[in-house]
Amino acid sequence: MSDKRREKSKIIYPEEFNSNYIFTYFSFNEELKDLLEMSGQKRDFARKYRRQLLILEKLRKQCILHKSFERLKDNGIIYSMRFVGELNIRILFSFFSDGRREIVILLNCFQEKENKKKNSIKSYAKAIEVAKERIDNLLKLGLKLI
Repeated sequence: MSDKRREKSKIIYPEEFNSNYIFTYFSFNEELKDLLEMSGQKRDFARKYRRQLLILEKLRKQCILHKSFERLKDNGIIYSMRFVGELNIRILFSFFSDGRREIVILLNCFQEKENKKKNSIKSYAKAIEVAKERIDNLLKLGLKLI
C-alpha cells in the first residue's frame, strides 16, 4: 500500500459515503466516532453530515456560499464545516490536487465549546494546529494544496 493511501481514506463513519472527491485523513473516522458514540446524537448528526457532504461534493470550493461552511480567515487553506446544535461539531478540511484531480480531505473534527481557551484541546486554535500538521503530512506524500 502506498503512503498516499495510508494517509487518506474513505468516509465510513457514521455511515459509508461513497465519493471519489471527498476523503478523510486516515484517523478522522475514528476521531469522529469517539466524539459521537457517547453523545446520543449519532443519528441526528449522520443525517446532517450526509447533507453537508452532498453540498461539499456539489459546490466544491463554492461551498463557502452556504451558511454551514466557511473559509478560515487567518488560515485561508483551511475550511470549516459547521454543525450547529447540541454538540457544535466542527470539521476542518482542505482542497488538494492528487495528480490531475481535485479532492477534499476532511482533516479533523472537534466539539467547539463556549470556553475558547487557546490551549484547550477543544479550541479552534488547537484544531487548526492539528489540521496544519496533517496538511504538512499530506504534502510530504505528494499531494498539493489548491
